[in-house]
Amino acid sequence: MNEAPPTSRPVGEDCGVGIIEIVVAMFLLAILALAVLPILAQGMRLSASNSARATATQLANQQIELVRSQSSCAAIIPATINLTTQGVPLRATRTVGSSCPALASAYPTTVPVSVNVTRTDTGASLASATTLVFVTGP
Repeated sequence: MNEAPPTSRPVGEDCGVGIIEIVVAMFLLAILALAVLPILAQGMRLSASNSARATATQLANQQIELVRSQSSCAAIIPATINLTTQGVPLRATRTVGSSCPALASAYPTTVPVSVNVTRTDTGASLASATTLVFVTGP
C-alpha cells in the first residue's frame, strides 16, 4: 500500500498571519485614523459655516428683491427681520439711504437701500448688499 508521506513544513516558513501582525496593523490604522480626524472635524465646521453664510446671502437677496418690486418711494421702508434657520439665529436689517423727495417733479428717481444680515448669537456679519431702487412716484 502506498501511503502518502506526511507533509511537514520547513522550520523557517510562516504559514499564516499571527496575532502580533494583526495588532501592529490595527495600531497603524488607528494612528492613520487619528491623523485624519482633525481634517474631518474642520471640514464639518466649514460646512456649517458655509451653510449659514449661504442662507444669509439668500436672505439678503430676498430683501433686495422685495424692495426692488416696489414702484413708489413711500413703500420702501427700513425693516428688521429675525429668523432662525438650521439652528443659526439671523437678523436682516434693511436701511434706506435717503428720504423720498417731496416734489412730484423729482420723480422718477433712485433710492439707495442696503441690507445687512448678522448672526444674533455672535454678532458676526454674514452678508450685506447695497442697491439703488428705481421709483416712479411718491
